Amino acid sequence: MKRLTAGLAGTLLIAAGFSAIAWAGPTFDAKGKLVIPADTLRWPVVGATFALSYEGDGGVSFNTVRIDPDSYDAYLKTGQFPVGAMLDLEIRKPLKEIAPAKSGNVEGAVIAQSIHVKDEKAGPGSWTFYTYRTGGAGGAIDRKQACYSCHQEHAKDDTVFTQFYPALAEARAKAATH
Repeated sequence: MKRLTAGLAGTLLIAAGFSAIAWAGPTFDAKGKLVIPADTLRWPVVGATFALSYEGDGGVSFNTVRIDPDSYDAYLKTGQFPVGAMLDLEIRKPLKEIAPAKSGNVEGAVIAQSIHVKDEKAGPGSWTFYTYRTGGAGGAIDRKQACYSCHQEHAKDDTVFTQFYPALAEARAKAATH
């Protein structure tokens, strides 16, 4: 029995170690650019919008927001985004009336991408926006840009527009009751 208990304890410690290794948060290259994770398309979708324009451009687009899996799990458990949380925004051009559809819009090509990272580079609790193209490193968006003040003033939760992510709120509520 002692051997079984010791073996089980050792297995749990190894599993915990692998879990800690699996998510080290964001990484940066030698120039300080965000290394874009290769698997963002596998991240949980927390929100999607249509015709929500950014920066007053008046453009119409499909916008999909995904979150890294470990931060998603942490948010469901705690209701807080952990340091290292990454939210990926993918903006796609809409295409109209693509056969066999007779009306409506579907997603077209990616026209912009950015990742919102809780990296605390500007102090405790702060986030940085990084813009990127698939396969490239992400450069930080200057903190003077309107996205920072808009998120600070209007985002519901920790500079994140969780008010646009009902699926995330529903998952959090469900997790909180279990």
